[in-house]
Amino acid sequence: MGLFYHGGRGLSTGFNCDSRHTWVLAERCRLCSVMENLTIRRATPADTKRIAEIMAGEPGREAAAIAGSEEGARRLWMEMVRMPGSPMGWHVTTVAEAGDMVLGILQAGDQESSIKITPGLVFLTLRVVGPLGIVGLVRRLKAQGRVKPPPIPGAYRVRELHVDPRYRSRGIGCALLNHAEAEARTGGYTQMTLTTTTVNPARHLYERHGYRVVDTRTDPDYERYTGIAGRHRMVKDLG
Repeated sequence: MGLFYHGGRGLSTGFNCDSRHTWVLAERCRLCSVMENLTIRRATPADTKRIAEIMAGEPGREAAAIAGSEEGARRLWMEMVRMPGSPMGWHVTTVAEAGDMVLGILQAGDQESSIKITPGLVFLTLRVVGPLGIVGLVRRLKAQGRVKPPPIPGAYRVRELHVDPRYRSRGIGCALLNHAEAEARTGGYTQMTLTTTTVNPARHLYERHGYRVVDTRTDPDYERYTGIAGRHRMVKDLG
């Protein structure tokens, strides 16, 4: 899963949000400088193409290694987001937009995301990696599974957080993370959680927001495939 953000510090300005979120945003504004006229809202079917572009446009090291190439990862993610009922689709997505353009996406909640193996997904995978590539893909996916820390029951999960590379360092990722925390508090959750690779610099953002590493899983095969030691489970207690 991708959790990407490169942000600055300062006062947030021009942020439009539901009033119940205002106190959380005020508490967190020191963590990021938010671009003006940024609006956060629930996604609609019309956002599907843009969600796919943002999630698949710049695959990380892990995604590219698991898929076998950056282009393979890009094609797989693009099509999986577009699949009807996809756990990565518009109906589970919150978007950040400015000037009628979606610039970042968030997928979060209390449900663990899972992708069901369907004939359509099998056909898509065959088209992308080919019959011979399936064996290697399965091996890499199994190695990835071994470094995924188990979910925390009852916690509010930040599953995906992506920002268009052209608009990073403008506080969009930080604003989406603030929004997720506000939603968690409104829903009565006492803990938030996310996972990230051991090399993701976004870990520093999460730590500034109060997250801490509680579990780290490594695997030699995963490291051989990806060049990454493993993944962290991070949590934040909501006081």
